[in-house]
Amino acid sequence: MIAERVLAFLQAQGVQPGARAVVGLSGGADSVCLLHALNSLAGVLPLRITAVHVNHGLRGEEAARDEQFCQAFCETLGVPLSVVQVDVPAIAEKTGEGHEACGRRLRYEAFRHTAGENACILTAHTADDNAETVLLHLLRGTGLRGLCGIPPVRGNVLRPLLSCTRSDVERYCAAHHLTYMTDSTNASSVYLRNRMRHEVLPALKSMNPAALEAFSRMTDAVRADEQYLETCAEAAAKTVVTPRGVDEQALVELPLALQRRIVHAWLSAKTARQIESTHVEAVLSIVGSPKRITLPGGFVVCSRRGLLEFPPPAVAPWEMPLHLDKAAQTVRTPAGSIYIQLFQQKDLQNLHKEVLANAVDCAKMDTTLVLRSRRGGDCFSDPVRRISKTLKKWMNEKKIPPERRNAVPVLSDGAHVLWAGGFGAGAPYAVSAQTKQCFVFMFTKDGGNTNEK
Repeated sequence: MIAERVLAFLQAQGVQPGARAVVGLSGGADSVCLLHALNSLAGVLPLRITAVHVNHGLRGEEAARDEQFCQAFCETLGVPLSVVQVDVPAIAEKTGEGHEACGRRLRYEAFRHTAGENACILTAHTADDNAETVLLHLLRGTGLRGLCGIPPVRGNVLRPLLSCTRSDVERYCAAHHLTYMTDSTNASSVYLRNRMRHEVLPALKSMNPAALEAFSRMTDAVRADEQYLETCAEAAAKTVVTPRGVDEQALVELPLALQRRIVHAWLSAKTARQIESTHVEAVLSIVGSPKRITLPGGFVVCSRRGLLEFPPPAVAPWEMPLHLDKAAQTVRTPAGSIYIQLFQQKDLQNLHKEVLANAVDCAKMDTTLVLRSRRGGDCFSDPVRRISKTLKKWMNEKKIPPERRNAVPVLSDGAHVLWAGGFGAGAPYAVSAQTKQCFVFMFTKDGGNTNEK
């Protein structure tokens, strides 16, 4: 029965005789059943099968036992086995993922690495797994995407057992005298999925013996609706998503269903992380406001100048000594380039007012100068308004985002700010009628945009 279902599924997906297939083999009943059924189809649909077993480094001797079992089972079938060792706890600690999410990601990375570009990947998810997944999504709060459950096909990943129940699998193993390994953690109530498996699903089956079939019908129907909405969202995204970010005005003119899908796709592509509906709602909530949110992995999204965007990485604090010379020079800084030129009094009347705004009177400068990023407490006096404020307040007024504030170069003699890129010379240091010599500082940001007052 199961072998026939697997055959029909593969043929419906266009899998041809001789195709390469990578099968995920944990050693549990589901994957043992799938690999055996595929191998039994050799006379009808011969495939070039490779099994992949991933040891997650989580269960010590029990994991070693499962690995040995998989090796022996594959030898019995004459199927080559690739064993991949990963350290889920260590990797999850670095990435901030939970063990379950990290393990799943690493498993599929191992499957894809073995499969390459030309093989399909077969996993042994069943109707029980599908129902459990839907219930978990419901518990967390989900939209249509979560109600779709586990897709039978996603790219080159195929799930031939999704129409089969766990009971079907166990009957198959018993009929073919197949032994399999049982993961001891599957009995632990610490894991929410196990509680769904051992407590919630049995209760639902007692109310409706055909509950699994009902879940499968629902996910099939919802998946069709979701695919249609995704198609609409992809078309709409072409006018909403720009290289710089998401056009907020164009976004809010769309139905909410499309807004959510466009933002979800955009976040997923930018972060390469699993994006939940709560993350999408959080991003939508900041549209049109000067707010920012932080996503898993430390990714920041902000609303700025009519766009939802990922701001560039923050510039680290920096400092470098400055040696002035009579000859014009260009100084490269972590923030950009500063062109510096000495002018005499007779030249000042010929200088453009915006150039003069960036001129510092030599008589008012100390001999020990540094170029650096701003520091807490730095004050700057506007030469036109004659108002003194901290640079932080001036930057707030100019709406310079926090991650870019260290990209504003500051000329200091140690205790005072003489000049700042984009603000010009401070009032006490600006040129006047008494100025005999001055240095002009013209700042060019990375990317070629001038940042002068």
